[in-house]
Amino acid sequence: MPSMMPVSRIGAEEQSHMRAARYVTELVGALERYAGRPALGSGPLVMEFREVLDQACRLARVLAEEGIGRGSGLACVTGANRPEVLLVRIAAHLQGARLTQVLAGPALHGLDFILRDCRPDLVVHDVPVPDTGARRLGLDELVRRAAHVEATAVSVRAREDDIARVTYTGGTTGLPKGVASTFGAMDARNSVRPAGWAERVHLSVTSLAQRSGGRCLEQWRAGGRVEILEPFGPREFADACLRLGPVSTYLTTSMVYRLLDDPVTAHGVPGLEVVSYGDSPVHPERLREAVTRWGGRWRQGYGMNEAAVICRLSPADHDAAVHGRPELLASVGRPVAGVQVEVRDAQGTAVAPGRTGEVWMRSTAMMSGYWGRPGLTAEVLRDGWLRTGDLGHFDGGGHLYLDDRVKDVVMVDGDNVYCVPVEAALTRHPAVAQAVVVGRHSDVTGEEVCAFLVPAAGCTPGADVAGEACDLVEKELAPAHRPTAVFWERAIPLTARGKPDKRRLRERAAGGGA
Repeated sequence: MPSMMPVSRIGAEEQSHMRAARYVTELVGALERYAGRPALGSGPLVMEFREVLDQACRLARVLAEEGIGRGSGLACVTGANRPEVLLVRIAAHLQGARLTQVLAGPALHGLDFILRDCRPDLVVHDVPVPDTGARRLGLDELVRRAAHVEATAVSVRAREDDIARVTYTGGTTGLPKGVASTFGAMDARNSVRPAGWAERVHLSVTSLAQRSGGRCLEQWRAGGRVEILEPFGPREFADACLRLGPVSTYLTTSMVYRLLDDPVTAHGVPGLEVVSYGDSPVHPERLREAVTRWGGRWRQGYGMNEAAVICRLSPADHDAAVHGRPELLASVGRPVAGVQVEVRDAQGTAVAPGRTGEVWMRSTAMMSGYWGRPGLTAEVLRDGWLRTGDLGHFDGGGHLYLDDRVKDVVMVDGDNVYCVPVEAALTRHPAVAQAVVVGRHSDVTGEEVCAFLVPAAGCTPGADVAGEACDLVEKELAPAHRPTAVFWERAIPLTARGKPDKRRLRERAAGGGA
């Protein structure tokens, strides 16, 4: 990345009837306030806060030359987690543009649809992108031009009610859905920062186009450093933690499993102090392994694009779980401050603790709606509440437990079979490292339960092990929950978001075999 030249302070647009978006102005203020501190590292590159602000301003001016301003659509498509992605995001926010970011990995589904649906005025990219009629500009060309832009003041054009981002869901049950969030909602999502953020380096290992990008900006608002590790690997992760520690990070469930299964990181990661995790259910036995082996402070966040964080399992909850309350590791925690959560039946009536129903929530951090899909928006937004599509239940202490997705429930002889408890029971067998459950058609029972299992390190998969694992399911749950087909996999296929790709697994299950 080119060296930076001094730039004057960000100007403030004063409009009596509209307020500049606080999410952006507070970020700008932090970048100025901590000017001399290291802010962004990626390989040999280290940028200070002032350099981050300088480059974001230059990029904003080039985007303005390209016609990108308040309310414009900007898409940024990259093949890797480059640090420039964060700088383009800040530049877009300064301009008040509507930003869609995409990490074009091998599991990405529907890029052509996304680039048509988000209606961008400009697509910035470093990988080939389909021609959807929008103007295109190479990311490297954008950065090159920014290096030669004169350093002048840039006003924050974004306003609270403007759409800041349109972020796309994984599309595992159909076409991806664009989740539209205002700058005001973005600010509400990031209003609470755990103590000590600035004292640790945040090691970013997941997609900057999703939650990790916002987490990096929050780290800067607190005056802390961000380090980008690309690509993720257990050995590279261990080296970065040792070099940069104390480190905080966010891991997907699949990353937790990879670290547990690698001999370098299985029993400890020196320098790793705080771990947040989420994105898909984690099997309690494997989570217990990680918490007890690695130590540190653990936080689970249950959330979604449409709602940000809904519940959190705190470090205190994790400590309690490994000291006598193991059931907590199957929970996603209690609702976070400012979020209301109810479990409701099919008629929309709240149910008592212990009963399973759909999780409804509301907060100021919710999405405005699905981009360009008012009918679908009306289905999930009801009287200020969001239907999450998740099925769960509360315990007597206010902890929420997720049982399944509404669309993933397997109907066996008319009974609901929830996948998450079945998966948890399967992984209690010592030879099973990971389990994912889907349904497929049955002429006898309507649907039947199919299990995809990954063997634990050093274990040989086979019919005997599969039978024993299924016995655990029948013993802990009920005969209807017992998988009727088991498929052994070297690894579970993942979506671009790092979640188990249940669409592909359903296709495999439908193809037959066991």
